[in-house]
Amino acid sequence: MNGLDGLCAPIERGNREKFVCEAEEVIFFKFCENEGDVQSTDDETNTFKPEFTHQVFGDQEVIFGYKGLKINMYYTVGSLKQYVKVQHSETVPVNSTVEPDNILHLISEQTPAGFTTNYNEFVMDMNKDKSFRPAGDLISSYKQDDKTFEIYHATFANPKFQEYHRRLQTFIIWYIDAASYIDDEDHSWNLYTLFEKVTSCGETRYKSIGFLSCYNYYCYPNKKRPRISQVLVLPPYQKCGHGAKLLTAMYDHACADPLVCDITVEDPSENFTRLRNFVDALKCSSLPSFQPDKLKEGFSKDMVTEAREKHKITAVQVRKIYELLRLRATDISNAEEYKKYRLEVKRRLNIPFQKEKKSLQKLEKFLQPQEYEAVLQSKSVDNQHEFLEKSYRDVELEYRKVIERLSAHVNV
Repeated sequence: MNGLDGLCAPIERGNREKFVCEAEEVIFFKFCENEGDVQSTDDETNTFKPEFTHQVFGDQEVIFGYKGLKINMYYTVGSLKQYVKVQHSETVPVNSTVEPDNILHLISEQTPAGFTTNYNEFVMDMNKDKSFRPAGDLISSYKQDDKTFEIYHATFANPKFQEYHRRLQTFIIWYIDAASYIDDEDHSWNLYTLFEKVTSCGETRYKSIGFLSCYNYYCYPNKKRPRISQVLVLPPYQKCGHGAKLLTAMYDHACADPLVCDITVEDPSENFTRLRNFVDALKCSSLPSFQPDKLKEGFSKDMVTEAREKHKITAVQVRKIYELLRLRATDISNAEEYKKYRLEVKRRLNIPFQKEKKSLQKLEKFLQPQEYEAVLQSKSVDNQHEFLEKSYRDVELEYRKVIERLSAHVNV
């Protein structure tokens, strides 16, 4: 609970509001390589704000007790050592019955790796950061805009990686809604980390870009099923295609393991679903069973078999990718061809209604006629048609967003 929750006299309401700040408006993150980055106040190149603050400052996402508040969170670019600097012009009067929020304490509760509030100590951290090297095994690399990026795989069996991850994971609190930290004593976790490799004047250093975590679940009788848990590309590097590179590297690494049966996802966000569809569509589009002539023949078991064997994609996801790629192969100016496509997608969307219809038929045996009639009215055909039509429009809109990206794609 922060100070606002228990606020009362002698502070009057007008004065009270002067000491309340929207948390996301006063918090600033910045990656720093040297003292100039810390001291610069007008350089916004690597400065960014949080998307969520409720896990630190409560559901109202406000901070009480300060005027002119500014919370700067500086990170070294590679090892992500953290320096927190809190500034304000005024605090709530000392004779107030409510104390200002203890900002450093609230942040520390969500920062298991700790942080420093000492500038000189952070300067030493920045100097040491030049020798930082990623922990784990290099599994992929690529170039983009004359920059080199590398992706590493590691588990918590590596103490060096475990220490680094405790700093890296703090970003999920600020950028993934309702996120929680994972158990870094459990060696069933697989982590994939992305770095920019910078070489200048004969010296090499690394910058942290993002990460993906997945957990190996048991799959009968003697295999495992990786489930993707969290994916985050840090804000300064988003919208550059790095998420697709990271997910592709994870897929390729998992597919090389003969014990992996398929790859699933835990509670995916809308953005991640779109990213996953894009990567899966790229992979499937080169398979024989997903060529345009095969797509127009309809969904087939060959698609499921081939996508699972080659890319460990689940049957449910294969169906979505089939629909997406078939839409891309459909001539929507051809009314009959476009109609056939829509009807096929709607048949899938209608499956839950068909199951519900069977359940209602069973229910009829246990209800009085008037009760059964009331249930049927609540499940009117018009409502179902309206819901089905809206569901189809939403699905096609999402598919088109991915198709647009596929059309612009050059190389993943």
